[in-house]
Parts: sequence; structure tokens; C-alpha cells
Amino acid sequence: MNLAEQHAELGLRVQALRKRCGLSIRQLAELADVTAGMISCIERGKTSPSIATFQKLLAAMNSDLASFFSNAEDTQAGPVFLRERMRAVSDRNHNYTLVYPHHDDIHVEMLDEQMYPAPEPPPLETLKCDVAGYVLAGELVLEITGQPTRELRPGDAFYIGKGQPHRGYPKGDTAVRLITVYWPGKY
Repeated sequence: MNLAEQHAELGLRVQALRKRCGLSIRQLAELADVTAGMISCIERGKTSPSIATFQKLLAAMNSDLASFFSNAEDTQAGPVFLRERMRAVSDRNHNYTLVYPHHDDIHVEMLDEQMYPAPEPPPLETLKCDVAGYVLAGELVLEITGQPTRELRPGDAFYIGKGQPHRGYPKGDTAVRLITVYWPGKY
């Protein structure tokens, strides 16, 4: 499936979820704090939202990434989760693999993340959950409000409590790969 087909399929799924929720485009835009034009473009397959925007849309519709991308026929259960059945989500600057499926018995979210260099650092993010991370490759610049900026290398880890504004991004021109864990799960 090419990129245009992926955008079209994503748009149709967003539209179907919005309609199941009984929301107009304007109502969803207001709830998610995005423009109605953005939602219209997404639903028509003209653009693909950033992960942050997509999370806002899903949260406004009482959904999350794991649920949105889950396939009832392809759910995994038990203690083993196979890589080829994991869901991947990406935007221009990130690639996320959702390690665990959305399930009532799993209370954390684990992501295999890749961050790519961008011209500007991302905006600060304030989560309603704790996040921990372990750097696998590359160097990560980590900014936490009220703390000195740190540069983490492979093997370094971090823990950020809920409500602390923060951001992470690659140092220089090399991508960063890390494992992140969210508790309770935010996706």
C-alpha cells in the first residue's frame, strides 16, 4: 500500500470513529483543540496527522492508538507478544511500535521509539502518567522543566513523573532509538 492509500485508509477510519461517536467535524475539532480544516483534510486522505495531533483526536473520541489500530482477529494474549503482530505508528519525526496490545490486564504501555532529527525541538509535553525510558542507540537531549538539560547516550535511562513538562529529541543529525514505558498506559 502506497502512502496516498495509507492516508486515505486512515482518513476513512477516523471518519468512521467520529461518526460512531456522534460528532460533527466542528465538534471534534473543538474537543481536540485542532482546526476543522485539519480534520477534513485527514478524513479526505489529503494529509496524515502528527502523532500528537492524532492522540488529541483519539482522546476526544475516547479512544487511543492501541485501540484504534487493533484488529480483533489479530490480538495477542498471554505472556509472549510477537514482533510481527505489533502495531506501528509514525509521523514525520517519529516511529513508534506499540509493544503490548491494548488489553484490560496490561497496565503499562511500552513503545519501541525512533526519533529522527528535525529543524526545531518538539514542544514541551505534560503527561497524565509517568514515563520511563532506556536509550538503545543515538543521543537523546532531555529537557525537564526545572531541571538542567541532559544528554543521554545508549545505556542511559530516565524517569519522569506525571505532570512534569518535558521533551526529548535527537542530538545532532543522528536518529535516537529508545524503549519507553508509560504507567498507567496513556495510549
